Amino acid sequence: MDRIIRGITRDKSIRFFAIDATQTVQKAVDIHHLSMTNSVIMGRMISAALMMAADLKSDKNVITLKIDGDGPCGNALVTARKNGNVKGYAKHPEVELPLNEITKTFEIKQAIGKGTFTIIKDLGLKNPYIGQIELKYSTIAKDLTYYFAQSEQIPSSVGLGVLVMPNGSIKKAGGFIIQVLPQTFEVVISQIEENLAKFPNLTDMMDLGHSIEDLISKFILKGLEPQIKETAPAQYKCDCSKEKFENGIKLLSKKELQEAIDTNETLTIHCHFCNTKYNFDKKKIEHILEKM
Repeated sequence: MDRIIRGITRDKSIRFFAIDATQTVQKAVDIHHLSMTNSVIMGRMISAALMMAADLKSDKNVITLKIDGDGPCGNALVTARKNGNVKGYAKHPEVELPLNEITKTFEIKQAIGKGTFTIIKDLGLKNPYIGQIELKYSTIAKDLTYYFAQSEQIPSSVGLGVLVMPNGSIKKAGGFIIQVLPQTFEVVISQIEENLAKFPNLTDMMDLGHSIEDLISKFILKGLEPQIKETAPAQYKCDCSKEKFENGIKLLSKKELQEAIDTNETLTIHCHFCNTKYNFDKKKIEHILEKM
């Protein structure tokens, strides 16, 4: 099963998060019929949201990542909880861009384009925390690194990767977040920078058989004695239900509901996160109207 790990170095100067999200991203691809380009974008957002959600205090808290770019794949949203459940959708899931002819990599920056990156933290308070930055890099990982520095004043390094097979299936997907805590010695920061400079491609290393635990201890935080404090499962899971959408129908006016009954109309509501369709026939609408 996919999993998220979080921890801190022995001297408590660096905290870290890492995730293997391969199966979770594959399920998102299957549900939304994502193109390979969208698979990379959504996969990066899913990994990032799950790692950030692991830092929340309660399973009731929710974190949402939203990109609004002017590129052909520039609109997507992912929401995650501390319990490892994540869901999301892309506005243009079928759009595909050709690979870069030279590097043979996905043109993610071109696909997303210019725009904004919004991070919403619903902590159960009166108003959610909303942070928004300009998409300076449009690669998601570098944009999050910039967000942490600008909005939360936490020096960070974010790595995200999705390895897509020629048939569109997900071979590996994951990521890491390394954050420097206050009063960290410069020698520690230099060690991390050196480790990251030598670190190969994330998903290639996962494909070679390295676990996320190994990637943290043997490569990214090598020599810094990282200690894993928590391991949690991750999965793509939508929490929609017919009952929840029925509450939405109750927001319609009595006149609108009566018109649906008179015309024998079936109201169909589509969940963007899991592509499930819920039908409310004449009998069900009559029942809803009676209770209003």
